[in-house]
Amino acid sequence: MKITKRVQSVLLAGLIALNIILRVSVAPHEIGFDTFTIHVLANSVSEFGEAKWWAHPLSIVGFYPLSYASAVPFILSGISQCTSVNMESVILLYSFILGIFAIFGAYLMAGVIWDNDIFKFLVAFAFSTSQGILTFSTWTANARTLFIMIFPLFVYLLLKTRIFKVRCYILTFIILMLLLATHNYIYFIIPIIIGYFVVVAFYKLGKYTKIKTIKIPENLVNICVFVSFLIMFTIPFFSRELWLSDPETIREGVGSRYTLMSFMLSNYVRYIGILIIFTVGGYAYLLLKQNKRFEEWFLLVALVCLAPFLYISTYMKWFIASFAFLLIGIALTNIATAGTQTKTHIHENNKKKIFLASLVAILLFSIIFTGYYQDIHFIINPPPYDRYMKEQTYIGGLWIRDNVDKNLFYDNSLTALRTFAVSEVPTLHGGAIGLTYGFYTSINDINITKNSPLSVAYYIHGPYVKTPLTPYIEGNVNQLSGAEIDSWWGKRYIPKYNLSYVIENEGIGDTVFIRSVHREKDNLYDNGKIRIWRL
Repeated sequence: MKITKRVQSVLLAGLIALNIILRVSVAPHEIGFDTFTIHVLANSVSEFGEAKWWAHPLSIVGFYPLSYASAVPFILSGISQCTSVNMESVILLYSFILGIFAIFGAYLMAGVIWDNDIFKFLVAFAFSTSQGILTFSTWTANARTLFIMIFPLFVYLLLKTRIFKVRCYILTFIILMLLLATHNYIYFIIPIIIGYFVVVAFYKLGKYTKIKTIKIPENLVNICVFVSFLIMFTIPFFSRELWLSDPETIREGVGSRYTLMSFMLSNYVRYIGILIIFTVGGYAYLLLKQNKRFEEWFLLVALVCLAPFLYISTYMKWFIASFAFLLIGIALTNIATAGTQTKTHIHENNKKKIFLASLVAILLFSIIFTGYYQDIHFIINPPPYDRYMKEQTYIGGLWIRDNVDKNLFYDNSLTALRTFAVSEVPTLHGGAIGLTYGFYTSINDINITKNSPLSVAYYIHGPYVKTPLTPYIEGNVNQLSGAEIDSWWGKRYIPKYNLSYVIENEGIGDTVFIRSVHREKDNLYDNGKIRIWRL
């Protein structure tokens, strides 16, 4: 089904405006956890002119201890240096850019699956305005955001390799390398590529069987695909190995299989949105459709390959979105075109109006659901302090930037990371930040263990990890927090890390170390939330 270029332009312009409006945050400053780690690393690239956390080739993609995937810090630093805009404003601009990119990435991906203008628009609409996509593209710099926004373009190029072999293979490889340097989601790309080559192999086999006059009934193939999906989906349900590899499941302490299933489904509904109910209809229609094209077979087989990983909802609730919204788009397009199937002109017009009105109501309801969680829920039930940076924390970071030029300690690591991002004054931290700012003198400060490629840990934590029970900065921080300033731990770690100041988040941290600082040291700054003490 085609719509005029003028109507397409109006619809896309409206969708761009809607995406920008939905990403205008009610929070006063940047949002999230990983955002501030990436903010600090992006600051370091601008300051040092290099990624000081690169200690090994695998550090580039975040698969080595004390490293982080490098794509987003480099992009943010590049934008900041080219525009001379502060990093927080760059992150806001970056979120808007990704929101617009999501529209056209989903539009291209939908077009290669089904060249139907209504379908392409509905997929772009549903994908870009879904709660899960908006959550990680509203004033955030989370690495998985860039991955999820680029992924539809990867699917588009992968499927186009059948037509433009050399050109699209090169572009697909380039996008794959960018995804590799963006997030560990790259593991989920493997089943997608496997699914693609499975379909290619069956198409080649189909040509061979036609030559030999052997015809495989399509209904039999449909049954096999559906049974394969069920088998792949149910295997982890009984083994539970993938359940136990999900960080969110572990954190929530969810117990029985059925409770785990309920928890998983609630996650998908929350982040895909109310349109998730149409995935069943879209899947059933696609499965039962006769004379399916290559791209439609690819979608079905890719879902089979991804089925076992649906239990890792912490990551899959965003990764699966691209495929979920293709199925949703199929169902919604069928609703939009259902009124054109009648025989008489009068009935056709009446039914078309009814079905189009129903579609508009569904999309409005979806936007209301998204808007509620974007803004109203945020205002009515504000998230805890660790969801976004409060104004006083930001002001405290500005004071540190103007008045402190030596290393800082803290009573709350998240608060310290946020003030570090604003102030750019080194604050004791582990991981890639610790290596970048010299708290680790070198990668040799920790012991490194190599994981077996046959282990689950290899794919969750990476090929190399810090050896368990090996001393590292996070452990030293815990020891110092639990000791007084004049204790053996204090006399050991304060000079080791050249600590001269302490940040206190009033009302959150109450450690032995902070209480001893209150007794013995001078308070330099207090804005009612953030206090700065001289050691």
